Amino acid sequence: MNSPILMGITSGAAFLLGFLLFFDERKVNVKANKYLGLFVVTLGFAMLEIPLFYQKIYTAHPNLFELIGLLRFLTAPFLYISIQYFTSLNKKIEKKNLWHFLPFVIFLVFRLPFFATGKNIEFSHETGRVVFFVLRTALPLQVIVYWSLSFAKLQQHLKNLKQFSASTEEIDLVWLKYFLLILLVIVIAWFNLVFFELKNLIEFTPLLYCVSIFFLAYFSLQQKEVFDFNNYEISDLSEIKTDKKDNPKRVSENRLNELNGKLQLLINEEKVYLENDLSLPKLAQNLNASCNETSFLINELYKDNFYNFINKYRIEEAKRLLLSDKYNQLNVLGIAYESGFNSKTTFNTTFKKHTGMSPTEFVKANTVLVKKEV
Repeated sequence: MNSPILMGITSGAAFLLGFLLFFDERKVNVKANKYLGLFVVTLGFAMLEIPLFYQKIYTAHPNLFELIGLLRFLTAPFLYISIQYFTSLNKKIEKKNLWHFLPFVIFLVFRLPFFATGKNIEFSHETGRVVFFVLRTALPLQVIVYWSLSFAKLQQHLKNLKQFSASTEEIDLVWLKYFLLILLVIVIAWFNLVFFELKNLIEFTPLLYCVSIFFLAYFSLQQKEVFDFNNYEISDLSEIKTDKKDNPKRVSENRLNELNGKLQLLINEEKVYLENDLSLPKLAQNLNASCNETSFLINELYKDNFYNFINKYRIEEAKRLLLSDKYNQLNVLGIAYESGFNSKTTFNTTFKKHTGMSPTEFVKANTVLVKKEV
C-alpha cells in the first residue's frame, strides 16, 4: 500500500468535499455545513502532510509546512461548532465560539519567531522538556475533549428531537454519530502513530482516512434540513422550558384541562397522528396553543415526550390495520404509511418496541389465536 499516494488522493477528496459543503447550493443546514466544510478542509491539510513530507517540502518551504501543521488545531473546533449548529435551533454566531480557536492562536504566536527567522527558539534543558511535552500532548488532548463533547451533543440531540418530532429517521444525524465512531478509530490509529508505533496498525491508517472521507461525503451530500420550520415556529420551539425546577407551573390547571380536551378531540375524532408530517408546532397550531404549552401538556398529563405519545397511537392503528382486510391489500410498508409512519425501518423498530414482536410476527400470532378460538 503506497501511503503517500493514497493520502494525496484522500486529501484531494477532502478538499473537494469541503468546497461542496461550504458552498452547498441546496441551502440545507447552511451554517452547520460551512463549519463542517472547514473541518473537512483542515482534515485534508492534515492528510496532505504525509505526501508533502515525502516530497521534502519542509526543506524548500518550511514556513508553509509549519503553517499546515498548525492548522490541525482548527480541525476539532470546526467539527464541534458544526455539530453545535446541526443540533441547535439558534443559528446565530455566538462570540463564545471564538474561544475554541484560542489554542490555534497561542501556538501560532509561539511559532511567529520561526516564521520570521526560520529558526526555532532555544530553551534550557528543563524548559525544553516542558515545551516538548506540551507540544506533544496538546493536540491529542484537544482531540479527545472535542470528540467527547461532539458525541455527547449528538446523543442529546436525539432526546431533544423527540420533544417536537414524531419522525426522526431523516434528522437524527445518526450518520454524523457513525462518522464520529470512524474518527475515533482514526484517532486511535493516530495515537498509535505518535505514541506506540505499532506497524500493523500504521499500515492501515491511510485506508481508514480514505474510508472516513467517502463515508462522510456519501451521507453529508444527501442530508435533510434538521429544523425544517419557519422563523415563527423556530422561535416558538426555542421558548420550550424543560427544567421543572426553574418553572414548575408552565401552564395553569384550567388552561391544561382546556388544552387536554382539545387534544383528545384531535386524537380520537380527527386522528391527527395519521399525518406523516405531524410535528409539535403543527399540533400546537391545531390546539391554538404555543409549543411550550403543548409540550408541557404531553409531558405533565401523559408522562411522555411528543415522539412516544404520537407513535403509541400510530402503533395501535397499525395493529388494527394488520388484523383487518387492509393487510391483504397492502404490504407492511403500505400499513406503515397508512398508520402515519414515514419509513418501514422506523415502523418495524417502533412496532417491536411497543409490542415485543415484528408486524409479521404479530399477524401470525393473532392468526393462530383466532384459529384456536374457532
